[in-house]
Amino acid sequence: MLITTVSDFLKSIPTAQGTEWAAIEPFVKAADRHTKSTLTGVDLYNYIEGITSNTNLLQDELRNIIAYKAYRNAIPFVDLIQTQNGFGVVSNANIAPASKERVERLIAQCEQQLDTATDMLILQISAVPAALAEWTKFGGFEELTNSIFQTGIDFCKYTKSENLKREAFLAAKNDLLSFQYSEIAEVISIAFMDELVSQVRTNGLTLPNTKIVRKLKPILGLLTQHKEVEAEELLGQLANLLDNNLSNYASYAGSSEYALKIAAKYQNKQTDSTFFFGI
Repeated sequence: MLITTVSDFLKSIPTAQGTEWAAIEPFVKAADRHTKSTLTGVDLYNYIEGITSNTNLLQDELRNIIAYKAYRNAIPFVDLIQTQNGFGVVSNANIAPASKERVERLIAQCEQQLDTATDMLILQISAVPAALAEWTKFGGFEELTNSIFQTGIDFCKYTKSENLKREAFLAAKNDLLSFQYSEIAEVISIAFMDELVSQVRTNGLTLPNTKIVRKLKPILGLLTQHKEVEAEELLGQLANLLDNNLSNYASYAGSSEYALKIAAKYQNKQTDSTFFFGI
């Protein structure tokens, strides 16, 4: 585990002075297990945990995720004690219990920090080839990275979403995947879309494909906002770009979608065996 003491915990949340390890430890362990099973996988987690450098962003962000997840889940319980007659609020002569509103703001701030830390960890993983290689071993890797967008931070640049950016991205994820493989793939082909997603998730975009991804993001943003007319106009421009640069986009040029697009429409000629007379 990355967090095994109060000192480790306070590296992420220094304002949580007064926290007793016995009280927070169960929440830290649960957050650690959840993060490992839903985000990093065992191989990447072990890789990050084994880093010995004192200044490492991967380790810092993973620790932040676990700490804020644990703190958020612990907050509703930290000032309560169960007695034979029910629950009581822990207090003393010098410190009064915080108001409901202040506690809610604290939980909301934990959610915000957790949201940002998760995106930042993903960005750091993509920037470190060895870490990315470990992440690909995780069973949930492909599902986590099956969109042209990889983070809420990136997604919200094109949708004007505020507050919890990753939460907004995940809420829109099913729609984004539908747009990718219906409206957009119908124009640029499924094979080419698969190629783009594969290169995005492995941080291996070619220069020509980088140009396409940059044009796809605003299209997806518009579709998410139900601005179909504007999206269709940009998608038409993208199709023209592909058609005028076929040598750079072999997957598109060799696709059944492109073959159908350029196929001449059937003409009813008398010399054809299938010729028929009009009525």
